[in-house]
Amino acid sequence: MKVVIKYSLHDYIRSHKYFPPVSTFIVLIAVFYTYKPNPVVDSYAITALFMFVISAWLCMSVLSLDSPVQRQLLILNLRSSYRYYLAKLAAVWLIALLLAVFAFLYPIIFHLFSDSVSMTVGFVSIVNHLLLAALGICIAAFFSSVMMESAINAYGGLALTVILSIAALGIENALPASLKYITWIIPPATITQKPLFQWEEENLTHLSGFPFLWIMVYTGIIMVLFLIMANRKR
Repeated sequence: MKVVIKYSLHDYIRSHKYFPPVSTFIVLIAVFYTYKPNPVVDSYAITALFMFVISAWLCMSVLSLDSPVQRQLLILNLRSSYRYYLAKLAAVWLIALLLAVFAFLYPIIFHLFSDSVSMTVGFVSIVNHLLLAALGICIAAFFSSVMMESAINAYGGLALTVILSIAALGIENALPASLKYITWIIPPATITQKPLFQWEEENLTHLSGFPFLWIMVYTGIIMVLFLIMANRKR
């Protein structure tokens, strides 16, 4: 798998398809921190949402690199389609990891926060970035060229899903109590926003861990479903 991960990263860089999503993310971070000082937790909660969107974009572009023939050759070399797709998702996550580190360090290096970043706040913030990156990657995998032949349907479906994910809290508030459970099927991209905005203490015991756990569970379910369906489609 390491060979495929290295190959995917090298091929992606050589294709220059990384430039639109990466440059967009850098611009978003720079513009977001134009005014200072900024609240630490609230700012990181917003940039983690940027991470969700950009990671989905990265996944779409990485999974579109290999032609069907090239994909089959790599799968034969690995002797497993599951390992191939896991390697591809891992390659995307590594790129997202670098972007998450950038989003985390940028406001610290340029002193754009109103307060210093403690170890506790920093840990929660970077975990939130990485979890939302993984969620965006796994969701986008369902709309990649591996699963859909039509680019219009793929990007249209992904855009709709991302919009619904970001609007999930508003949708939940607008629904009657008897229908609120429907929102559980929507990707939980904003589930950590409310508890983070309300988190006034730096003690982890004052922050609910369920939203973070639910993102991990949801991401795991989506990734398993993608692997099964991609293998059957092959």
